[in-house]
Amino acid sequence: MQVLVAEGTSTQDAQPEAVTPQNPILQLLAEHAAFRAICDELQTLLERLVRDEYRASIETRDYALLLKSRETIREHLNIHLVKEEEVFFPRLEKLVPQGRVKFLFLNYDHEFLRDYFEDFCRTISNFENDLAPMHRTVHQIVETGQKIVHNLLQHILAEDTVYFELAQIGFEQSELDAMGREMDEIERKLKEA
Repeated sequence: MQVLVAEGTSTQDAQPEAVTPQNPILQLLAEHAAFRAICDELQTLLERLVRDEYRASIETRDYALLLKSRETIREHLNIHLVKEEEVFFPRLEKLVPQGRVKFLFLNYDHEFLRDYFEDFCRTISNFENDLAPMHRTVHQIVETGQKIVHNLLQHILAEDTVYFELAQIGFEQSELDAMGREMDEIERKLKEA
């Protein structure tokens, strides 16, 4: 926490600056932008592997991108989705008649995304540990990568165009502040774990 010190006072006299939580909707949208960017990078790699007829090698830069993609998507699944499931969706459901039923789709979608990601991680692990012939591994990287990219981008699009538009007009500032604090706390705990 940053302590501001006015001219002519000591740090002992200074009071900690109040931290205002980030608008949770803007926070989630910014995270979506980061996930879309990594999906675009990964999709470019996958398209190149297909164009190159699944060449039986992965270059160092390709491997670096696979690792970056894996970690960024892991953050999406292990932090971002938890913030949505535990803070955002339950409150959003209250804004919509029969919201619980309508928003179950998002929770199911999150589970499918986690399954697709496990397949993608397993494929990268096979490559790292040389557990399958290279040509088969390249095919699996393309197959599992395309599945996670396609489904993650579709999921983000649905949230951005429907749910976040509703949230931007449906919450009072006090509710947004409370959500922001809760999301910050969840993120802090998950990153410490």
